[in-house]
Amino acid sequence: MIMEDKVLKLLQKAGWLEGRVVDVIQYTEFLDDDGYFVFGSAINFLKEYGGLIIEFENPKRLGSYLKLIIDPIEASSSIFRELSKRYERYCNEPFVIVGEIPLMDMTWYISLSGLFYGGNDDYLICLGDDFYQALNNIITGAVLDVNTVEDE
Repeated sequence: MIMEDKVLKLLQKAGWLEGRVVDVIQYTEFLDDDGYFVFGSAINFLKEYGGLIIEFENPKRLGSYLKLIIDPIEASSSIFRELSKRYERYCNEPFVIVGEIPLMDMTWYISLSGLFYGGNDDYLICLGDDFYQALNNIITGAVLDVNTVEDE
């Protein structure tokens, strides 16, 4: 998939470059301790994008800005693990928390199948088939289906 120029520019501004690799041991140890099944695509994603803070203009409120913070440790501090387990059960596959957009109260996840999701309490949105599509959908304000994830 060819990245939209806007997405590429935002990533580069945040410090991303092709071939970027960061040490993710602190992330994987934390996620293991928190009960996540940390699969290969989640590790690879965090190696490439971990630690980035991607700032972008809020597509629904021009002149204000949001930040996507790719840090599962920080993102986990804003959600109970049990809620992300509900998301996993709802989608019938493992999730790994990878980041958050704090001003939207949205935690970001990668699923075992490679899809990206955004969660906010009882609501879950499939953001995209991959990270680039998910980020593009968020920065452009794409209208996405919101699923209600009920308590069991």
